[in-house]
Amino acid sequence: MDTRPDRTSDDRAALAFRARVAVSIAFLLLGAGPGLWAVHIPIVQERLGISPGVLGLALLVMAGGAVLSMPIMGWAVGHVGSRIPTAIGMMLYMATIPLPILAGSVPFFFVALFLFGLLMGGLDVVGNVQAAEVEALRGKPTMSSFHAFYSIGGLGGALVGALLIANGWGDGRGAAGVCVILLALGAMAAGNLLPSERPIEGAPRFALPNRAVLGLGILAFLCFAIEGAVTDWSALFLTDAKAATPATAAYGYAAYAFAMAGFRLFGDPIVVRLGAKPITVGGSLLCVVGLGIALAAPWPLVSALGFGFVGLGAANIVPVLFSAAARTPDVDAGVGVSAVATLGYSGFLVFPPILGFAADLFGLSTAMGIVLVMSAAMAWLGARQRFPGADQQ
Repeated sequence: MDTRPDRTSDDRAALAFRARVAVSIAFLLLGAGPGLWAVHIPIVQERLGISPGVLGLALLVMAGGAVLSMPIMGWAVGHVGSRIPTAIGMMLYMATIPLPILAGSVPFFFVALFLFGLLMGGLDVVGNVQAAEVEALRGKPTMSSFHAFYSIGGLGGALVGALLIANGWGDGRGAAGVCVILLALGAMAAGNLLPSERPIEGAPRFALPNRAVLGLGILAFLCFAIEGAVTDWSALFLTDAKAATPATAAYGYAAYAFAMAGFRLFGDPIVVRLGAKPITVGGSLLCVVGLGIALAAPWPLVSALGFGFVGLGAANIVPVLFSAAARTPDVDAGVGVSAVATLGYSGFLVFPPILGFAADLFGLSTAMGIVLVMSAAMAWLGARQRFPGADQQ
């Protein structure tokens, strides 16, 4: 009897399983970086004596690094596949995360954030290519679980960062120690990444959104912008506007990341049950409620918990938008998703620095009020948006 087909099938399943674990680790590491960084922002700002405007400029430099790396890594994947860039990216990213937290001068801080953004943006691109290849090999939807691990990484990074700060290790040494451990984890995962074939030469890498996709892209921009605002400014808002201690302020981002991770893990059946439009509109309204609590609550801990509602609301909006983009009539699925993702990540990278300038001019509470208004606008636009292949009214 020839059992070769069985062995081949078993080999493919084993390869897919190992690659899925490896890519999950890559997303975990990718999320841990912003988590660790976000809770250290108030300490770094105080140590360097910089204003919200200068911090906003530094975050803009970080965004510039990420935007610069994305087309470069797209080119790299086109030539060598995604496995090698993902493996190298994980190692370099872990080595870079502690640098802005350790910064002893403003110029070094700017350079460190640029490198942090450069490697974060690059790893995001190649990690998602790996994720898509694993999903294709398995023949089952898997992307949501990968992004859940990103959220879990953000939550873990924030909680560990808060613990380090509470125990006097918030000067960057604690973060460096954590990144050494994560680097070892990434090194173990690198060998199990999926060997990928080179993309077809001449295949499109980017396309401007047409009118059908533009509405989805605008919603993605708003949702990512809100996520970026909470990631970069929630801890500082709680320390400045609510007089929270750095340890308490860290729980704002932790609540946000915990809610997002948990809701993403169970997101697919929830979307199937409720539909795309209710998820988008209802999630946007939850963001409004959460930001309202964060702004209005007189107690720092309650204000911090308000950001948990933001995470709950935002968790499944982006996956819904990506799915709708892939189903848009007369638009190639890859082109639609690429366009929505480009607009979305632009919001995540560009809006937080702009919010810093607004905070410098009007105060952090007013700046967070702008985010609340954006959440309301997202609900209004979501109610008017048509979702191809899903609920239509």
